Amino acid sequence: MVQTSTRPKHLPALDGVRLLAVGLVILHHLTSGSHSSVILHLIGLQRGNGLGPPLFFVLSGALLTTVIIDSRDSANRYRNFLLRRVLRIFPLYFAYLAAAIIATWVTTGSPPQNFWVFAFFLQNVFPNTASSTGSVINTYHLWTIAVQDQFYVIWPLLLWKCKNDRQMRYLCYAGIAFSIVFQIIILHPSITPELMGRSLPARAGTMCLGALIALERREKTILTPLMLKSLLPLGFVVAIWMWHGLDFFSPFGSVVGMQLVGLICAAFIATALQPSSWVARTLGSKFFALGGKKYAFGIYMFHPSLLNICINLSLPSKALRLAIFFVSAVVVSGLSYRYYESPFLHMPIGRNNSPQPAAPPRLIGAIGNPSLSS
Repeated sequence: MVQTSTRPKHLPALDGVRLLAVGLVILHHLTSGSHSSVILHLIGLQRGNGLGPPLFFVLSGALLTTVIIDSRDSANRYRNFLLRRVLRIFPLYFAYLAAAIIATWVTTGSPPQNFWVFAFFLQNVFPNTASSTGSVINTYHLWTIAVQDQFYVIWPLLLWKCKNDRQMRYLCYAGIAFSIVFQIIILHPSITPELMGRSLPARAGTMCLGALIALERREKTILTPLMLKSLLPLGFVVAIWMWHGLDFFSPFGSVVGMQLVGLICAAFIATALQPSSWVARTLGSKFFALGGKKYAFGIYMFHPSLLNICINLSLPSKALRLAIFFVSAVVVSGLSYRYYESPFLHMPIGRNNSPQPAAPPRLIGAIGNPSLSS
């Protein structure tokens, strides 16, 4: 094994992967798996098995694990870690919820119900409650935000307990195994997979796969060549299965299909980490990298509402309505990033959190126990 740098440089290709994941989510919401023609069937293959969330979860696991490991020796590491996540997610997330509340109140005369599940990021735990709010603005896509935020709270505490990379790998393997076992358990007739299939235990395995990819950048193992060699064969198998109706909520699709999709997402990201690969060159281009870095989150948040508005425009051409949707999604997300999200992202939280000399004993309590520290 060869030990490499513990702080990898920024890779634009991973920003491109983020934009691709958002694009797959939008494609999933645009199509319904039509079989009326080969082309329509091809673009609608994500029926019941959207590829965007698994790809996004694996990417999140990889990026998150890198940040966690890099901040291991930082002062106030947990507080700073959570504050960075808060500044990235909370402003736009809660602004979107506020807009939903206001729009629903103005339109119907009463506010939406059960929004507490969104306020506490529990929409993936109580999906029936989250789907019966009466909101006039779509919120069905926010379950992925809940999964990630629950993972954000738990994963740093677990990783920082590990003493070395080997223990971190074992933790990732345990997380993957636990996720598979959980997916088997929820197949019991008394449990509805559609209700539990979006919970953190069911989805944590994909993020642990991403964590393994991040650990590969620190210490190369046999996993890297296996991932690189498996991209095409795994892609072929998954494509054939999707053509014939892969469904993540079916028994076999949940236990086997979801794991295969997670593996191909991990292989794809591992390939994107190779600067000379076609994936890295394509997704690392200015178009994909800039879109993934600045616009992807806004596009993801706004796209259901914008899609609902644009598709219902009284225009004869569906292609024109879709073009208006894509342009408006880019414009709205760009304005959101420039004038709303960016000021939060540039707040100097944790900028000066490099390891510091030990404080005098009498100051440890005052410095080491701020209200948001772990």
